[in-house]
Amino acid sequence: MAELDHWHPVLFADELGRKPAHVRVCDRELVLFRASDGTATLGALADVCPHRGMRLSEGRVEGGRLVCPYHGWSFAPDGEGKSPATPAARPCADAFDVVERYGLVWIKRRGAEAAFPALDVSGYHLIGKTRQRAEAPLEVTLDNFIEVEHTPEVHALLGYPRERMAEVTCEVTSTETSVRVYNEGPQRALPRPLYTLLQIEPGDAFVDDWTTWFSPVYTVYDQYWLDPATGQRRPNALRIAIFFVPVTTGQTDIFALSYALAAPWDRYGLNAFAYLLTRAFVVMELRRDVALLGKLADKSPELRGRSLSRFDKPLGLARKRIETIYRGG
Repeated sequence: MAELDHWHPVLFADELGRKPAHVRVCDRELVLFRASDGTATLGALADVCPHRGMRLSEGRVEGGRLVCPYHGWSFAPDGEGKSPATPAARPCADAFDVVERYGLVWIKRRGAEAAFPALDVSGYHLIGKTRQRAEAPLEVTLDNFIEVEHTPEVHALLGYPRERMAEVTCEVTSTETSVRVYNEGPQRALPRPLYTLLQIEPGDAFVDDWTTWFSPVYTVYDQYWLDPATGQRRPNALRIAIFFVPVTTGQTDIFALSYALAAPWDRYGLNAFAYLLTRAFVVMELRRDVALLGKLADKSPELRGRSLSRFDKPLGLARKRIETIYRGG
């Protein structure tokens, strides 16, 4: 249960309506529901009725309670149950802590004292959000997102050209609770209209600077461009937060929230169009990553015996923190 001691996003808030929703996280099946009594209370319970094993997600919400469709037993968000046929009964469903933040619904084991993940997006504007599912374990999925050597082959837009990867600098620093990677190198060639939309110039340096934390496992990327002549930053920048949520031992959900520094109303609304395009290519790049992960011949998280490059140093550092912080080993 150590993994579920941390806050995990499991749904986008707008996906949870009047009907209960089934989710799977860390090999546990849960049901989420919103109270329909006007209190906006959220509930998260194990998706099994303690009476006869029915899936509670097949039930309905009445007032502030989730009603089992088998015998009509009902459960409050804290798991307290009632039986209409046996009023003296005191059934109890396994309940989880649940909150709604950043447009996501989050859960953790009830009573666990995990701090909520900090996400500083002050000054930034939300571009979009997406969820993708990788058919790979947590560590292997995270590996793909904490090195840039794959970007020339896998990504279509952001990143570095393959023929100039040797010029890319990669600096890795770590603390007991985090791993930071700073990459800087020449931006790969883009279609001319994208330079205007992104407010950059051909020949600019692209910086991909990210930090990964492990309660839960998530990475925040700062992506921006530098004028190679002056070293000054271009006016726009992206901040992308990606949360890695184990579904099963071999599947990982990827929740991504994308933000831009440039306000959508600037440049006579041109930035609003840039938002739409940026949102689309963030989704496209994530889908390309996920598709590639699904094609791996060996999805074992074991690193021993592999030939690793200078870009792979974060992989071992991340594994140690996943084991000690996330899994409590």
